[in-house]
Amino acid sequence: MSNLNNNESLIVVSNRVPYNIVKTRKGIRYKKSVGGLVTALDPILSTRGGLWIGWNGMVGRTRQVEKKVKVKEGKNETGYELKFINLTKQDVKNYYHGFSNRTLWPLFHGFIFQTYFDIEYWKSYQRVNKKFADEVLEDVKGNEFIWVQDYHLTLLPKLLRDKNPNLKLLYFLHTPFPCHEIFRLLPWGRQILEGLLGCDLVGFQTRRDAQNFLYSCKEIIKSEVDFNSGSVRFDSREVSVKSFPISIDYNRFRYIAQRKETDKFCNKIRKANENTRLIISVERLDYTKGIKERLFSIERFFEKYPVYRKKVIFIQISVPSRTKIKEYIEFKREIDELVGRINGRFAEEMWSPINYIYQVVPQPKLIAFYKASDICMVTPLRDGMNLIAKEYVSSKPNGNGILILSNFTGSADEMKQHSLVVNPYDIEEVADSIDKALSMPLEEKKKKIFALQKVVRKNDVFNWSSNFLDYYLKAAS
Repeated sequence: MSNLNNNESLIVVSNRVPYNIVKTRKGIRYKKSVGGLVTALDPILSTRGGLWIGWNGMVGRTRQVEKKVKVKEGKNETGYELKFINLTKQDVKNYYHGFSNRTLWPLFHGFIFQTYFDIEYWKSYQRVNKKFADEVLEDVKGNEFIWVQDYHLTLLPKLLRDKNPNLKLLYFLHTPFPCHEIFRLLPWGRQILEGLLGCDLVGFQTRRDAQNFLYSCKEIIKSEVDFNSGSVRFDSREVSVKSFPISIDYNRFRYIAQRKETDKFCNKIRKANENTRLIISVERLDYTKGIKERLFSIERFFEKYPVYRKKVIFIQISVPSRTKIKEYIEFKREIDELVGRINGRFAEEMWSPINYIYQVVPQPKLIAFYKASDICMVTPLRDGMNLIAKEYVSSKPNGNGILILSNFTGSADEMKQHSLVVNPYDIEEVADSIDKALSMPLEEKKKKIFALQKVVRKNDVFNWSSNFLDYYLKAAS
């Protein structure tokens, strides 16, 4: 894990800490949350230690929750500290639900007509980023690497730099970064760019995202940009800009997939679906994930290939997300109705084409679902990386599976050679790809899965973090 010295500690800063606070009769309990950011970063801090600063998910202050706690799960883990930041009801409404998730999230994914430009949202976003800066500076002693995460905190690097020019500041964006023609719609685009340029190194999921950022810096703030080396001249400093495709802890997924408990639940899934082949999709319930389009493709598949009726079940696991935002409430209703209509159309006796699970599935059980499934469909309309694709292939020790992958994911750059790549908007193509996957010979499937496993194993999350931190160390030397 990189060449950090023993006296150099790591501070990760993100909107949320990776643990949810659960109140029980025995007191407060901390339960690890789900999501790409947690999957990627928790193993790093668990292994080497450090501090993770973020919102605790609760509104206002609570006396029951300490400001700092130590978390540790495995016996062999070092563990790390969590520091909680309190947000007010207004902060949550305007900074989180507002500017972060009704402005930046849709804009960065290219959903222009879902994007809201609201001055009150922007003021709140500035205010909360300042709050984060104050909390981070409390824990700075001088030798830390401060690694800021994602679109919620784009102003934070410059706020920190303005207070202490000697800080070692890194940033990674987990979402896509839009092309200049889309980004320039944002009235506060200049401030966002300048905020990120407070860093020494700005990281993106793909080379395309990094190039989009560089071009926006050139056009909007007229900075001197070197597209070949990936650098921006700003405030008499050289800021490095590079892509670092994020990943997962391959060995952990592999280990869980081979445990007896996983096999037990996997066999239970198969027994409940005897003589049936399973297709799985997993994601947060979000309009960027292509769930609606995928369901239309499933409907078209059963329409076009009736021979598969009663022989194939599509399992859609949707994790509740942003349940208080209007667009997400409406989207959930739309998906519920669509699932009901398709099941109503094709269901026969004891068989329904879609098994729709709207809840968080614990990781061990999720891996059992992966292991039991013949196909995994990862078909978002736009995604920064999408770690589900990497989780699925890592959970198939026997190689019996196939990945159907959207061309609009960051993971397609690494994984498209050994996947069935589709345009998620092309309902016909996606339906045909399911038929192709189901009829593919076992040896061909194994060849593809094992090749994908090599890719994920070679570029796991520890390699990702090492590359990121080592790149900074070389650039700084």
